[in-house]
Amino acid sequence: MEFIETLLVKNGKIQNLNYHLNRMENLTNYFKFQAPSSKLVPGCELRNGEWRVRITYNQWGIKNVEWFPIKKREFKKFKLVEIDFDYKFKYKNRKPFSTLHSQFSIYDEFILLKNNLITDTTISNIAFFTGSEWITPKYPLLKGTKRAELLNKGILKEENIHKSDLKYFKKIAMINAILGFYEIDDYDIIL
Repeated sequence: MEFIETLLVKNGKIQNLNYHLNRMENLTNYFKFQAPSSKLVPGCELRNGEWRVRITYNQWGIKNVEWFPIKKREFKKFKLVEIDFDYKFKYKNRKPFSTLHSQFSIYDEFILLKNNLITDTTISNIAFFTGSEWITPKYPLLKGTKRAELLNKGILKEENIHKSDLKYFKKIAMINAILGFYEIDDYDIIL
């Protein structure tokens, strides 16, 4: 079994490194193998600009490090989709997500619903603005590193979010290591 960790590197510095290391340590403790070294991306200090770095690893260590330039994307058209799978850890095998994208290519992204609760999108955690505060699902599929940071800072509050709640929100935000806290106020959610 292989896992991935996706990092944002800005001008040679890994962003949110301690949160990434913590998530990797939780995963490796669960699967009972040693976490890769904290020197995840040798030579990253030599890179200028912003990069998305994908690390693939398993119980024998880091298998691959890939560098990608950051590509800006727009997210406006979301499809609400009921799912029945788990994604507690950041597995390399993302087939359930790619299947959604291949079946419904007309949407920019998907909002995933499990056990009648909103969880995440296929590429990020999600938050909703009530008009006075930002709330994020109490039970996401994957506990993201940026989400963890925003919860620790008190910027986000965890709550159960039901499908019927969606009509009350003023804005949404996609949250991950690369997007950061990406606010969207002009969007459609197709039920």
